[in-house]
Amino acid sequence: MAESLIVLDPQADKSLQTQIREKIIQGILSGSIPAGHKMPSSRRMAEQLGVARNTVVLAYQQLVDDSFLVTRERSGFYVNEAILQQGVISHTGAAAVASSGDVDRAFWRGHCNPVSVSRRALQSRPANWLQYPFPFVSNEYDPRLYPGAEWRECTRDIYAGREVAQWATLGANEDDRQLVEQICTRLLPRRGIYVEPGQILLTSGLQQACYLLGQLLLNSNRAVGLVQPACTETEEIFRRTGARLASLPQDGDGPLLGEELQNSDCCFLQPNAHNPTAVTTSLERRRQLLQWALAQGSVIIENDCDHEFCYHGNPLPPIKSMSGGDSVIYLYQFPKVIDPGMQLAFVVAPKPVIQRLRALRYTLRERVPAINQRLLAKFVASGHLDSASFRINQQLRERWNALGEALMYHLPKLHVRRASCGTACWLELPQRVDAELLQKRAEQEGLLVEAVRDSSTLRLGFAAIEADKIEAGVRILAQLINGEVSETEETLSEACGRRLNAEALQKEFSGSVLLGTNTLGESYRIQLMADGTMLGYSRNDVDVDETDTGRWWLQGDLWVRQWRNWSYGRKASFYVVADGHRIKWFNEEGKLIDSAILARDS
Repeated sequence: MAESLIVLDPQADKSLQTQIREKIIQGILSGSIPAGHKMPSSRRMAEQLGVARNTVVLAYQQLVDDSFLVTRERSGFYVNEAILQQGVISHTGAAAVASSGDVDRAFWRGHCNPVSVSRRALQSRPANWLQYPFPFVSNEYDPRLYPGAEWRECTRDIYAGREVAQWATLGANEDDRQLVEQICTRLLPRRGIYVEPGQILLTSGLQQACYLLGQLLLNSNRAVGLVQPACTETEEIFRRTGARLASLPQDGDGPLLGEELQNSDCCFLQPNAHNPTAVTTSLERRRQLLQWALAQGSVIIENDCDHEFCYHGNPLPPIKSMSGGDSVIYLYQFPKVIDPGMQLAFVVAPKPVIQRLRALRYTLRERVPAINQRLLAKFVASGHLDSASFRINQQLRERWNALGEALMYHLPKLHVRRASCGTACWLELPQRVDAELLQKRAEQEGLLVEAVRDSSTLRLGFAAIEADKIEAGVRILAQLINGEVSETEETLSEACGRRLNAEALQKEFSGSVLLGTNTLGESYRIQLMADGTMLGYSRNDVDVDETDTGRWWLQGDLWVRQWRNWSYGRKASFYVVADGHRIKWFNEEGKLIDSAILARDS
């Protein structure tokens, strides 16, 4: 009987021993293997399943240790009859329930309150997203970045007798003192925030923190400002409070201080890298927002996401750390790549706010499990968080650079916003390209991208895809986008201006300077020397300069350039059209690639 219940999967992540053990437990609990039943000998079971006898012996022994089986001298293994005392539902009874037909939906429809959730909030990426060739998904990470060895070390430590006695006796609404201490002394001071333990509350993720704050601060008579488009989950949480959602406009420097903000009682901000638009709020705009809050008596809820993942210079200071930051409630969630199973977050606020939040959290009975708190405290205290963050940041910086290069090379005409922090960028599509249709077509090509609601834009994440796969994925995306672009776009044969031949190119370009903005929104300056060398300068969103050198030459009427590092160091050839001070580049197929301003070096 037992052999027929067990079908092993050699490709499964679980070992054969684990599979045998779980299948036997399932049979015992369902009643398929009755109490008192004699199990097949280990030799016979091994022959039936095609595994080593020792595998079955070890599985049986663990089942004995767990009291599912008992041994009888010179007789073998039997199902423990004490299992009957556990109130196990019989297999035949379960079958009768299963065969009773579908649940009466009308009955339950009459008993349940209506639930309204945005359709987009329920959309999920494929369950096997990691198996796709090009997973440009946001808020997900490559499992190889996960610091598994460090977590195993900490797990062993917290199960020592003295440690267990500390974390296992925490009160029902108490936070682990060691973790709160690490947050106060190690994490927050690096962000310029200095608080006492009584100003910190641990939560089960950022969503719980937002829910608690929404219940505390908002109601039908108040308004909360959100930059649109907003993170769907956060928007849904605040909407359920009954508060009015004020749509805050923004520019390249962050949220604008307009009428909607003036009429808001509080606002939710992501100054490092807004999700999904990847806008980084400038230092001056942060000061202005703080001045507004102080003048209006309003509250700022600051989500300091991805602070530790910065790829150029240093991250800007949180609003909470700035002068007058007492009106700011600070939220932080440990990155998913650091603790994918726990997703622990914390709130920093004045003590009266934390006391009320703690009372609200108690009513939910959803305190972060004590063992998770102590495990994370050990992880931080041991220095593993610092070393893992440094190592992961190096990997993400490589992918960040690779994505930027790929977008500039394959999609130079599109506007891309790429913050110095965060793990995703914002790609604006041509007007006639349907973002959702493009997303579906891309998935058929093994390319996972995310269409942003109510806009012709895509969000491209780079934390879950290897650096050496990024260009190939962007190449496929470029082919899909170019196939949808309007045919009325300017071409070489119809271009306005004067097409430059070899003689004109030599005259116009020697000793000139090209000024422009690349697809990443970075301003650049290229000096074209008469001897055929090039010097390139670009400046990104945090005013960090990048430089490169290269050479240019003529090949008939084609202008050819090759950088040392930029554009993968590949040779590229263009036809050039001059339209006043503007220079337009067309590829050899006659498609417009880019444009710049031509000036003389003074």
